[in-house]
Amino acid sequence: IRDSPMTPRFICFDLDGTLYLDSCVYLRMIDHFFHDTPYSDWIFPVQEQMKQVLSGQSSLRCGQFVPKQKAEHPKTPEDLFDIPGTAALLLPDPSPWLDRTLYSYISDGWTLGMYLARRIGWEGEDFWKRFRLVRNDLIDPYWGPVPNPALPVLLKELKKQGIHVVLCSNAQEANCIELLDYLGFDDSCFEELCFDADKPHTFPQRIAQWGRQFNLSPKEMLFIGDQGYFDLYSGKTCGASTLLVSPWNAADAELWDHMVQTPKEMEAYLRELCLK
Repeated sequence: IRDSPMTPRFICFDLDGTLYLDSCVYLRMIDHFFHDTPYSDWIFPVQEQMKQVLSGQSSLRCGQFVPKQKAEHPKTPEDLFDIPGTAALLLPDPSPWLDRTLYSYISDGWTLGMYLARRIGWEGEDFWKRFRLVRNDLIDPYWGPVPNPALPVLLKELKKQGIHVVLCSNAQEANCIELLDYLGFDDSCFEELCFDADKPHTFPQRIAQWGRQFNLSPKEMLFIGDQGYFDLYSGKTCGASTLLVSPWNAADAELWDHMVQTPKEMEAYLRELCLK
């Protein structure tokens, strides 16, 4: 944590990668997408190269935008990663990179795995069919994250102290509800649940709505998530505080107000808020 947090009156949480830590399902994504393809022999080396990217030991890094390009006749696993990345959010004008039809934002193992799947040609419903297999692994006791029973209790304590707590996720509602139940979060943990949220494009309108609904200014809001562009950037540009929850080495990490590496460290951050 960079400095002592100020107590917000409103906290917006992301779900995936924020309220739990995934250490293996993002690698399972490669199993699902590369199995039964001409690239099935590349599964292990691609997974190993992903670890290099996530740890910051590659020219391609989290916190970068990469062009949406299918790999043309890749000969080696390394060819899938041979693509320029730009930490566009650190530039004076990042707008050219924010076109989602042209660029993808790499922020974690999931976004990297999805990008690699598209690099070998997956698209449309065929892509989403295999992606749903990955989502199912999250609620599998063998592959899925270990629930932390203290975190739901802590969110309820934040609410008792008058802090408005909402959840806003880009995942589909059915996936989120199953995962929240698996992790031990019930309806009383949040005042509002937003699914299939199309972040960050809908965030300016949502921030304005929350401001009117709860009589808040953006500076009284805190956005917490594991993906800088999707979860935090809109809040940052509106004047809200931001907390990045990520174990990965992100090229744009300096942009966010506070940083922790794990949900457990996020829990400690939130407990400090409760003590104020």
